[in-house]
Amino acid sequence: MQTVSTTPNTETRLSRDLVAGLFLIAFGVGAYLGMLDLPTRDQGNVGPGLVPKASAILIGMLGVVILLAGLLPSAERLQRGTWRGPVFVLGSVVVFAMSVRTLGLAFAGPLAVIISSMADKDSRAVEVLVFAALMSIGCIALFKYALRLPIPLAPMFIGY
Repeated sequence: MQTVSTTPNTETRLSRDLVAGLFLIAFGVGAYLGMLDLPTRDQGNVGPGLVPKASAILIGMLGVVILLAGLLPSAERLQRGTWRGPVFVLGSVVVFAMSVRTLGLAFAGPLAVIISSMADKDSRAVEVLVFAALMSIGCIALFKYALRLPIPLAPMFIGY
């Protein structure tokens, strides 16, 4: 008599490393293609595109190494339902990039922290809000005042 398991199978055939490697390769290729117009050499000196292009190549190469590790039979399998983390973390980066110029760092920063906190189902609202406020204060102090980068703070209230 054959026994049938009643527990649902929560694993897929893909390994975590395989998916991570594919993501890093795609990121490296996309970043490199986005910088094609930057020169790597400028009048015999290092050009503005050398370090970013080299970083994109290294990220892609690291992706290949991780992908190959994911092809091993001993690689940890990807669990179903593990898309929540990557979706909210990458989503927060996209929301920050799209809103920092219009809302400013004072609003886009906390918004990104709050959205990325949704990646963990166990995050608590009070802790997230305190962390978002502290991170925003730190980022404003560092990027706006210490490094004097031209990042808008809160354009709708205090201008650029």
